[in-house]
Amino acid sequence: MKRRPILLLCALLCFSLPLLGADEEHGEEHGPETFLGLPTWIWMSANLLVFLGLLAKYVGVPISGLLETRSKSIAEDLEQAEGQRREAKEMKASLEEQVTALERQLNDVIARAEEDGAEERREILARAERERERLLEQAQEEIDLRISQAKAELTEHTARLAAELARQKLASSIGPQDLDRLFDDNLGRLERKIQ
Repeated sequence: MKRRPILLLCALLCFSLPLLGADEEHGEEHGPETFLGLPTWIWMSANLLVFLGLLAKYVGVPISGLLETRSKSIAEDLEQAEGQRREAKEMKASLEEQVTALERQLNDVIARAEEDGAEERREILARAERERERLLEQAQEEIDLRISQAKAELTEHTARLAAELARQKLASSIGPQDLDRLFDDNLGRLERKIQ
């Protein structure tokens, strides 16, 4: 409020100076102009002061109220903006903490997945190794069985061939009398076994 009279005085001087210069120019040409015994510049200055006083009283008060209201509004807006800035800063810090926590969780999940994958891989390899061993044992058993069967077939075939060769040799070297004697011997053995 102390600025107001100073501003009014400065405004008065700024508006008065050109008028003074105009009066001096007129005074040299026409002589000094006066009104009611006073120079016109005094009347003009007084007129200006009255005008400015009325302007200050009737327009200045509402304008100063408006400016004061606007100033308060701006101050409130600034306080509100500062509060929002603080909230935004806190929210940013909170979000950064959440992002950091999520990144840690993601890294933990990735590490667990890698561990689980490695464990699963080891289990699959172990199962495959056990299956390979089982198949090898099964194949070896099959081979052993086939060898046994082949040996049995070979032995049987060899026995048949030997019997056939012996029969052929006996047939060629044994006559009818030898056959009768062999028949009787074998029949006698059978009878003894039966009794």
